[in-house]
Amino acid sequence: MLNSFVKSMFRFMGLEVRRRPSSFPFNPFDAQKKLLEGLGISRPVIFDVGGHRGETIKQYRARFPNALVYSFEPSPDSLAALNRDFGDNPEIRIIPLAVADQTGPRILYVNEVDATNSLLPAVEGSRRYLPGKGDTKASIQIHATSVDEFMDGHRVEAVHILKMDIQGGELLALKGAERTLRESHVPLIYTEIMFVPHYENQPLLNDIWDFLAGYGYSVFDVYYLHWASNGQLKFGNALFVSAEVRMRIIDAS
Repeated sequence: MLNSFVKSMFRFMGLEVRRRPSSFPFNPFDAQKKLLEGLGISRPVIFDVGGHRGETIKQYRARFPNALVYSFEPSPDSLAALNRDFGDNPEIRIIPLAVADQTGPRILYVNEVDATNSLLPAVEGSRRYLPGKGDTKASIQIHATSVDEFMDGHRVEAVHILKMDIQGGELLALKGAERTLRESHVPLIYTEIMFVPHYENQPLLNDIWDFLAGYGYSVFDVYYLHWASNGQLKFGNALFVSAEVRMRIIDAS
């Protein structure tokens, strides 16, 4: 059950928090499956931005065995794990690139915990909110693409799920997908959200929400909320839905 802080936060945004209807899946991946089924999509194209070691690939493939997954991951260690576990599957395409607002070289800050690697340097004092040791141990040059340019270059007509877990780089990735968002080619966006700064110039939930609202997206639900030992809400995940999904499925039920 969400605590009073979270309830007050959503109340400030004009939303009321109520008990989740038992008829709808609590698991975010099950929820995405149900929403896409409502659109008649059984073989989705999924952009897994921040593939890490394939945790999300497994979740999506369990629910969409025929899905075509593009998994973007610039970290050499994580890439090795992805290629080892999924490299022989033609329906899972491992892309050795970061995703940002434009194509070109970038610096990847490699941290003690590789799940916190980011295109953004950590802010001072972020260790209390990052898991384990948040220290940066190296910075390496990698290359990035944008969603719009990748879709054009690889003739991808639509992405049914845009999943992002890139440690503060989510707004950069969305800015590189503006044409795709404007043309309503992405029904679902499942992204990490942050409530306190972990990285320099990192967006918070309200920044992501405001940006996506400009393209007709709205929040469907939030998942996996995490608190620090001092009681501060740190981060979680949010599922945003397009105006079409809201009209045809959510508001119609």
